[in-house]
Amino acid sequence: MTKIVRRNIFKNVFLDYEKEENWINNMCKQGQALSKITNNYYYFEACEPGEFSYRIEFLKEATTPEKDTDLDFMNEMEIEHIAAINRWQYFRRKALLGEFAIYSDIQSKIDHYQRINIIWYILAVIFILPTFFLISDLIVSSFIEMEINLSDALMNITLLIIGLFFLKKALPLTKRISVLKKDQNLYD
Repeated sequence: MTKIVRRNIFKNVFLDYEKEENWINNMCKQGQALSKITNNYYYFEACEPGEFSYRIEFLKEATTPEKDTDLDFMNEMEIEHIAAINRWQYFRRKALLGEFAIYSDIQSKIDHYQRINIIWYILAVIFILPTFFLISDLIVSSFIEMEINLSDALMNITLLIIGLFFLKKALPLTKRISVLKKDQNLYD
């Protein structure tokens, strides 16, 4: 029997992927194995509790050669590709084969986090930048008689809040990258 769980696009696109990975693994521990993902739904099928272990990877680029190389490597490791949502790839492996890590060394973890983090920073800049235009208009309006459009001001404030949300997603990841780099320097 297939269990279908609705995906909240906003929540799942901007959710910490590690939380999503833990949730999927917990579903498997309850006897529900992820079998498919679409933009709107997760599909789970009955399984032995804890039968699989799941991992999520964010590809460097959405190009076919890199994806094919990754998938070939995963197949050699007896890791099954379940789904792809944009550049996010979902994998599973039989738990009897042991835990698996897609990023087993420090540098690959750093690279992975940086791929994700650059997106958060780009989105933060895109949404925060218009606020600077509002601030410049406010400064200019204090010197000359210029009327500020209330709807534009509210839109800029909304964009600022969205930009701060993305910045909030980026900063902890930046800290994690910094800690990994310090760890890497200890081992070098």
